[in-house]
Amino acid sequence: MALALVLAAAATPILSCPGGTIETTCTAAEVTAKIALTRARLASIAQRCLYDFGGKCTVEASGRINTADRSTTLLWQKLLLAPRDGAQTRMLVLVAQDKAGKPTLAGFAESSGSIGTPDLVVDNDRRRLVHVGGTLAGSGGGNADALFMSDAAAPKWRRVDLSDWSEQGGKLLPTGYWLRGPAAFAFAEMAASAPVARDGDGNCCPRGGNAMFDLDIQDDRLVLTRLRFQPMQPLGRDIEVTAGTLED
Repeated sequence: MALALVLAAAATPILSCPGGTIETTCTAAEVTAKIALTRARLASIAQRCLYDFGGKCTVEASGRINTADRSTTLLWQKLLLAPRDGAQTRMLVLVAQDKAGKPTLAGFAESSGSIGTPDLVVDNDRRRLVHVGGTLAGSGGGNADALFMSDAAAPKWRRVDLSDWSEQGGKLLPTGYWLRGPAAFAFAEMAASAPVARDGDGNCCPRGGNAMFDLDIQDDRLVLTRLRFQPMQPLGRDIEVTAGTLED
């Protein structure tokens, strides 16, 4: 049984490499090199893809986020990408723009399933955090969330590694229990919760309870600092009734 299905996009290969085909592999740096931040592209961010994908690219949504002190504007674009020879994916491109209007790429996130819009969940005199929610395709129910961070003292956006915390949490659970995503993150409070399955549970129906996590960011990596979990045991046998078969 898998230890945890609460997965981060950072733990998976690049889904949509430049060239528009699934037959190639690439690095994040190669994707970054194909994201255009020219004045013309940013002016038409609602209509024209920033990412030179090579396959079919459609802008699904775009927007902007102003920081509290108005020193930075975050522009974002959500893309639907369809390669010539495979399943479609989604990408979120995040761009930071300073007071002078100079753009820099804050990062990008991908998902084989759904991807949300960015949310500036922390904006204070110490740091800024932008959370992008996402869910992987398929019955696994895994996460494709991304978290971007910038320090107030030295503004430079980078992506937080979300790949390890769920494995840490799975190791703390009692024998016979395992994490079953998707997890719900609350990065403003640095907390998360995730369903827990018992051995024998199907992918659809975790019945082991719910685990609560306290989180921290250390060296640009999300780590688990505390787990709270009360096991839930089934009561009696399962009951299944087909509609229309009950008598008054």
